Amino acid sequence: MTKNIKIPESYNRQLEKVLTFIEENLDDHLSIEELSAIGGYSRFHFQRIFKDYVGENIGAYINRIRIERSAFMLKYQYKKISTVGMRAGYNSNTAFTRAFKKYYNLSPVDFRNSIINYDRVDIETPPYEIVHIEDKKVFFIRTYGDYGLYEPYAWQQFFVNYEEEVDSNSQYITICYDEPSIVKKQSTLRYEACALYDKTKHKNADKLSIKTIKGGKYAKFYFEGTLKELDQFFYKIYYTFFHNKEYQIKFTPAFQMHHNHVDCLLNGITRTDFYFPID
Repeated sequence: MTKNIKIPESYNRQLEKVLTFIEENLDDHLSIEELSAIGGYSRFHFQRIFKDYVGENIGAYINRIRIERSAFMLKYQYKKISTVGMRAGYNSNTAFTRAFKKYYNLSPVDFRNSIINYDRVDIETPPYEIVHIEDKKVFFIRTYGDYGLYEPYAWQQFFVNYEEEVDSNSQYITICYDEPSIVKKQSTLRYEACALYDKTKHKNADKLSIKTIKGGKYAKFYFEGTLKELDQFFYKIYYTFFHNKEYQIKFTPAFQMHHNHVDCLLNGITRTDFYFPID
């Protein structure tokens, strides 16, 4: 995705429906026919347009997301290899091990052993509460790339595309899908700049890219500080909370709800609630 090129909204919406469906159904068999129908394209055009939009073909994209998801589990909760493979969408331990080793050049066991003694320093889990939330509809812009570079760009594009849809009362939300130390290429990191959708306020739904943040059980953490400190706060949660066996990682994405304008997130002191989905 090239800077300073406005994302064509109809194009964005069609492909984003497909990407959202993949993320919500990664454990299932995903066929080209089903995905192209969701996007509203023929199979031939879908594969070409998907690669242009995402930067890799559909099969490679799905496989990469599954493998990186499994690596996250191995790094932060040390699940049994067979359980990780099954939850990552593989129907056999052999298939999972083969795919994992091809991607990381390490078997799942070797990967897990390489990080199991990681020096986490003596830190405590930040204060949190367990909450149940309802589904939240948001409209959004997605970017791909190093979070440090593309986070400001995502919000720039958000306001370019949705200038007429936001005001001083808008509730801004961030979704970061990937853990940077796990992905092989920082250019694949997925970031979404979002605002809460209100059907009584936002009349032009057909012009918005809309998705649903799934409701359910979440661990809610409160943060106040700079963007650099926010990144450190993420890892503090990863390395402490997710090792608590009372809670299991759930693979709907974590999200952040900002109490002040995103300018404070990017350039000042942000006040933000973190929501981590749990089973």
